[in-house]
Amino acid sequence: MLMLPFSTNDLNAIVVGENFPSVVTVLPNVFLIAMVGYFSLLAGGSLWHLRVGLGLRKRAADIMNVVPRCSMMLISSRKLLVLQALMCIVSQAAILAIYFATSGFGFDLRGYTFAHPWVRPVALIISNYSIVIASHCFARYADTREKVLLFCTLLISGGLVFFGARASILAIYFSVLLCYLVKRRDKVSLLRLFGLAAAMILGALYLGSVRDGVASLPDFLGSLAFLLLYGSNFSDLRDFGWVYAGWNHVPWFGKTYLAAVIAFVPRVASEFRDTWGSGVAMDLTAGVDPTNHPGLRPGSFGEAYFNFGLLGVVVAGLILGLFARLADAEAKQALTAARPSIAKAFSFTMMGAVAGCFSVSASVSALYVLLGVYFITWLCLRVEHLIRPPKIFSVGST
Repeated sequence: MLMLPFSTNDLNAIVVGENFPSVVTVLPNVFLIAMVGYFSLLAGGSLWHLRVGLGLRKRAADIMNVVPRCSMMLISSRKLLVLQALMCIVSQAAILAIYFATSGFGFDLRGYTFAHPWVRPVALIISNYSIVIASHCFARYADTREKVLLFCTLLISGGLVFFGARASILAIYFSVLLCYLVKRRDKVSLLRLFGLAAAMILGALYLGSVRDGVASLPDFLGSLAFLLLYGSNFSDLRDFGWVYAGWNHVPWFGKTYLAAVIAFVPRVASEFRDTWGSGVAMDLTAGVDPTNHPGLRPGSFGEAYFNFGLLGVVVAGLILGLFARLADAEAKQALTAARPSIAKAFSFTMMGAVAGCFSVSASVSALYVLLGVYFITWLCLRVEHLIRPPKIFSVGST
């Protein structure tokens, strides 16, 4: 609702180009589709409280809680967190060394991967691996104040600065900070809350400006309003309309989701993935060159609509609502317990990595990395437990 007036402004033509008039024409339709998705999300959250006496809610909760349990398993071992953090740092250093040696010092590894497609899957795995480990390090640090974990988090974050993906850095801190604010809700003023949000947005926008070669602070501040309102940072509604305007109204019938399921196959080795990967499909439909663009983002419900129409939007919304309601309830319970734990609350937010796959298939690659980390952690802990009995992680332990 907030971005709708700005999405119709003529300044968007700077980004969209000559296709902008057709985008403006379809924006009312796109807005209504997105609203159906959000109302479905609210309905999905309400369904969680529905009781029919069949035990369905308990069974669903048991299945969905697998992710938080695995997350706490990873958080329980400081040694494994530090070891995997070191692996992240070494992996980052290796790929950045290749990037710097070929293109010189810079902050746009993502742009480098477009020119060298063979690097792209490797960079994506390292980026996702870094997010998972750093966020879990930070979550445990929030409870235990173990400085080595904060140091690991900051080192990994520093490496991701050169990857050119601001969302990766934000993903490390956002959930933990959100849990912290909920825990301290009686002592955090709205002014400080808005100040923190503004600082995070400004930092992310400035990193994007540096990535694009504009490091001058005055130049950045001069373009701040355009970046906020007409850039590619809060442009989901406009991007949805951009793709919708070029769409031939023939449903994709799950092709982008199938391409995501086989995300372990590099796009350079799969014609299907190179055509139906969600970013590529969106770009081609909108008339954008996918070899130079990371993919348009039509929000949480655009991909579901292009694949399955309004039914897909409703189903995606219901699933997201169910996951969000459970995560919300369990996280708040962990934060209001006799011994509140930010780490435990954070573990429930990880269900978003699973729920996101139902609306944005590009999340599947991150999900594979997350599951791989959990499996490796379980394997290492099993070996360790054969040698000596496990110690149970508790709030405040060191």
